[in-house]
Amino acid sequence: MVNVQPFRGLRYDPGVVGDWGAVLGPPYDIVDAAQTAELKASSPYQIAHIETAAGDDIAAASQTLRDWRSSGAIVQDDAPSYYLHEHQFGDGPERQVRRAIFGAVELTPWGDGVMAHERTMPGPRATRTALRSIVGADVSPLMAFVPDADGALAELIEIAARLTPLYEGTDPTGDFHTLCRIDGANTVMRISDAFANDTIYMADGHHRYESALASIDDRPGSRRVLMGVACAGDPALVVGATHRVVHTDVPASLLAQLGRSFQIKESTADALIASLPDGSSAIGLITGQGVWLLEPTDAAVRAMPDDVPDAWRNLAPAVLQHIILEPLLHIDADALAGGQAVTYTHHLDELLEAIASGSANAAFVLPAPTLQDVIDTADAGSFMPQKSTYFVPKLPTGLVLHALD
Repeated sequence: MVNVQPFRGLRYDPGVVGDWGAVLGPPYDIVDAAQTAELKASSPYQIAHIETAAGDDIAAASQTLRDWRSSGAIVQDDAPSYYLHEHQFGDGPERQVRRAIFGAVELTPWGDGVMAHERTMPGPRATRTALRSIVGADVSPLMAFVPDADGALAELIEIAARLTPLYEGTDPTGDFHTLCRIDGANTVMRISDAFANDTIYMADGHHRYESALASIDDRPGSRRVLMGVACAGDPALVVGATHRVVHTDVPASLLAQLGRSFQIKESTADALIASLPDGSSAIGLITGQGVWLLEPTDAAVRAMPDDVPDAWRNLAPAVLQHIILEPLLHIDADALAGGQAVTYTHHLDELLEAIASGSANAAFVLPAPTLQDVIDTADAGSFMPQKSTYFVPKLPTGLVLHALD
């Protein structure tokens, strides 16, 4: 059973801050220093002033939020509400609209109604714990989904979508957003009931969830965390792929060694994506010498370690890690955690540029897992290999904040 409740949201007043879309921003983990500086320079109210704070800057971020609240740049709703977010992304005929209900989710250990599928790392957890505790608010929403097998939540989202938006605008990346407040007593009760009968699966925000668990204190709002929850049946709930770029030495005999466990077919970079259906175990390999499609054989299946969970042992990230990176390139979990041997990208052009420039010696193109893969892994109480999933696009920061006081 999941306990999700409406909350008194903190939200921007466009009459003070100007263009609402322009002060939204990406979550902290997908912007570099240059992008962060550009966002901050664009407006004194840009959410990046708070969202990207770390270390000694967190105290200043806390004061910034207090200043925004006292000046009226951010106001708090009088009554607890749910919020409907519509996120339009993509271009032309590829344009999609994803909808999510924003609510305050009761914090429980993983597996108690809220399910995880990824491991976390101590560094990001510590920073996000400090930010939440000192700033006193959930600034960046976690992103999750529910199976919604009976369609109850989807029906309520359709009803809420008829409301007049509080705001609408285009964020700095070009995506278009609307935000509606849902405060009708009957609809609010029905949304809470729909959540209570479902299970929440984390899409993006594992570090922030664990950080919220670690920062529970005597403030009443600290026992809940801000989450945007979509329905699994939403066609715009997209799981993207995360590709691996290898910077360590690659033996000249790599292709020959791979032939022991894979059927190898020559390919092109453009053709690879079509050859890697979501949820498959096939892998693309790109080096300075060529492009190949690697399809695991029975030998690869037999070579997988016995302790790899059934829920994800046939997914490409697991096959790559246990059949290629560790035994052939000597890149184990510790090397991955170091961040020097392998870097990650979601964009094929970045991967190709790394190979062409010589900054990488090999790159592996992976298919995306499916939503069912995520559900199966979480239900098994297991965790996929690092950087196995990437839900695109991420929820922006600044749509609405959840105060702990």
